[in-house]
Amino acid sequence: MKGFWKQIVSLFLMVSLGIPSLGYAAPISSEPSQWSVGYYAGWSAYQGYTPEQIPAQHLTHIHYAFADIDQDQKAIVLRDPVQDEKNLAGLRALREKFPHLQLLISVGGWDYSKYFSEVAATPQNRELFAHSCVEFLVEHQLDGIDFDWEYPVSGGVPGTIHRPEDRENFTLLLQTVREKLDEQGERDGKRYWLTIAGGASYTYLNQIEPQKVAELVDYIFLMTYDLHGPWDQYADLNAPIYTPQEYSPHYKTSVWDGVQAYFNRGVSPKKLILGIPLYGYRYEGVSGSNHGLYSPFTSAHSIPYWKIQQDYVKHGYQILRHPQGKVPYLYGNGTFISFDDPQSAGEKGSLAQELGLAGVGFWELSQDPQASLIQQAYAGLNQSGFLDVPPDAWYAQGVAYVKEKGWMTGVTATTFGPFQLVNRGMMAVILHQMAGHPEGGESPFLDVPPDAYYRESVAWAVKAGLLSGYGGGYFGPQDPLTREQLAAILYQVAQRQRIDTSKRVSLEQYEDKGQIQPYARQAMEWAVAEGLLTGRSETHLAPQGQTQRNEAAVILMQFSQLLQKNKME
Repeated sequence: MKGFWKQIVSLFLMVSLGIPSLGYAAPISSEPSQWSVGYYAGWSAYQGYTPEQIPAQHLTHIHYAFADIDQDQKAIVLRDPVQDEKNLAGLRALREKFPHLQLLISVGGWDYSKYFSEVAATPQNRELFAHSCVEFLVEHQLDGIDFDWEYPVSGGVPGTIHRPEDRENFTLLLQTVREKLDEQGERDGKRYWLTIAGGASYTYLNQIEPQKVAELVDYIFLMTYDLHGPWDQYADLNAPIYTPQEYSPHYKTSVWDGVQAYFNRGVSPKKLILGIPLYGYRYEGVSGSNHGLYSPFTSAHSIPYWKIQQDYVKHGYQILRHPQGKVPYLYGNGTFISFDDPQSAGEKGSLAQELGLAGVGFWELSQDPQASLIQQAYAGLNQSGFLDVPPDAWYAQGVAYVKEKGWMTGVTATTFGPFQLVNRGMMAVILHQMAGHPEGGESPFLDVPPDAYYRESVAWAVKAGLLSGYGGGYFGPQDPLTREQLAAILYQVAQRQRIDTSKRVSLEQYEDKGQIQPYARQAMEWAVAEGLLTGRSETHLAPQGQTQRNEAAVILMQFSQLLQKNKME
C-alpha cells in the first residue's frame, strides 16, 4: 500500500480533496428496516427524567407507559392526568425536533392490566374500547397504541380478571382495534401503529394465538428480561443471551429460548422486537460461593443501569461474565448484581440482526440516560455499526467497507454522518489512514490549529507531497471537495497504476455538462463509464456539487474494487 501512494504523490499537487465533519449526527432513517423501540414511563418525570432528555436520535419508536382501562366506560384513561398531559406534550415536542419518531400510548403493564379481559369479552365491549383507542390517539396526536396485557387467561397482579376465553378474545380485540385504526388512518392519510408486549415463554404463547396476533400487529415487543428475579429463591441472571449449561437450582431459560419459542409457534422474525433491560437486579446477603450466582439471598430489588455504573462498577466491585449466558454480573460485600452492559447489549443487537428480527427495544429509558446500552444494541443490530446508516441504505455497504479498511471512521462512536460534506482536512486524515498512519510531524500552516484532529495528517500529507498549501502559510482545511475533483484524482490514480482508463461515456444527456472544467472532462467521462459517479438526477451530473461522506465511502469502495479487478486481469 505504501508503494502505491508513492506513485501518486504528484497527482495531489494538482487536485486536493476531502471529507468534512460538520458536527451533526443525522437521526435514524424515518423508515429503517430495523426499529429501535423504547418505553418511557410517566413516573420518570417525578425522578427528574423528562421527555426532552430522551435520546430520540437513537430511537424510532417511543411507547409512553402506562394508560389504564376504565372498567365501566370500557375506555382508555390516564392514571395521572396532569403529569401525563405534560409528558405527552413533551413527547410531541420531541417529535417536532425528531420527525422520524413514532409515539405510541402503551396500555396496561403489570399494574393496569386488570380489565383487559373485560374490554375483550364481548363484541360490544371491543367496539367501545376500540373507539376509545382511536379517540385517544387523535386527541393526543399520537401515532399508535401498544397493548401490554399482563396476562391473558392467567397471571399478573392480584385482582386481574381472567377468563379461559381470553386467548381467543385477545385476537378479536386486536382485530377490532386494527379495523378502527385503519378506518381512522384512511381519514387522516396515515397508518396508525398497533403493537403488543409479549412474554418470552411458552406459557405466555399458550395463552394467546401467536400467528393470528402477529398478523394483526406491526410488531411484538418481546419481554426477554425478568427471566429470573427477586421472586426466585436464588440469585440468578436477569436476561442471559444463551442458556447456562452448568447446574443451577432454577429452571433454565434465556433470550435465545424466548425468541425460538415464537419461531416454533410460526411467528415471523420480522414481527419481533428483542427487548433489552436497562436495569439489573441486586441481591443482598448472598454467599461468596460462585461469586453469589445461584446463592440464597436475604433481599433483592431492581436497580437502573446508571446506578450500577455509578455505585458499583466505579467502586471496584468484581465484574464477571457468564461464559454461556454472555452477560455480566457483579459481586462484592455480599451483593450480587445481574445486569446488561454495552458489550452484552451489542451482542443482543447482533443476535437480533442474525435472526432477522424487526429490531431491538428497551425497558425503561430513564434507566440509561446516556444511552450507553441503547447505542450499542442498535449498532449491533446494524451491520455497519452506525446508528445513522440503515442496513438497507444504498451507501451501507460502502460505509461498512471503508470502516473495515480503516479509511474512514464515524463522526462519533456510533454515528457516521452520511450526509456531511467533504473537506481537505478530512481527506488528509483518510490518506493518512490508507498509508498506514505513518509519523506526521508538526503542521506549518496558520489555519491548522495544534489541537485539530487533522493536524498530524495534514503535516504528513504535505510532507509526502499528497496535498499542498495555498501559500502565505494557509492550507484551507475546511475548503470543500467537488465531484469533478474527485473524478480527476481517481482518474490520475488509475493511470499511475497502469489501469486502462480508455473507457468513456457521453455526458450529453446532462444539462449541466458545461459546468465541467476542461481538466476534469475526460476524468468525468471515465468515472461515469466505470460507474464510480452517477448523476444526481437523470439530467444533472452536478460536477461542482460537493461530495458527501456516503458518496465518498461508496466511491472509495468501488474504486478499490476496480483496482483489484484490473490487477487480477
